[in-house]
Amino acid sequence: MNITIIGSGYMGLVVGACFAELGVHVTCVDPDKQRASRLIFGALPIYEPGLETMVQHNVNQHRLKFCTNLSEGLTDADYVFCALDTIINPADAVEAKAAT
Repeated sequence: MNITIIGSGYMGLVVGACFAELGVHVTCVDPDKQRASRLIFGALPIYEPGLETMVQHNVNQHRLKFCTNLSEGLTDADYVFCALDTIINPADAVEAKAAT
């Protein structure tokens, strides 16, 4: 099974690592090129006990990968999860620009 997670912040990264630990092939797509680049080289943007080891293990097992290109991330996806931040503007309206 192949899962794509759009967004690799706190929710996306943790969920992606957990799915990968269960044997699922996971691609995390992040629109933030700087964050995705750091993840590709093993630098996690958050701390969660055991997460760094889990991410590194699954990257080495080729079950977890990171990219910035949505088309690339969706190529073999059986399921897609969206884990982007919901931005609320000063007028209390949702800003969907992160998802576009």
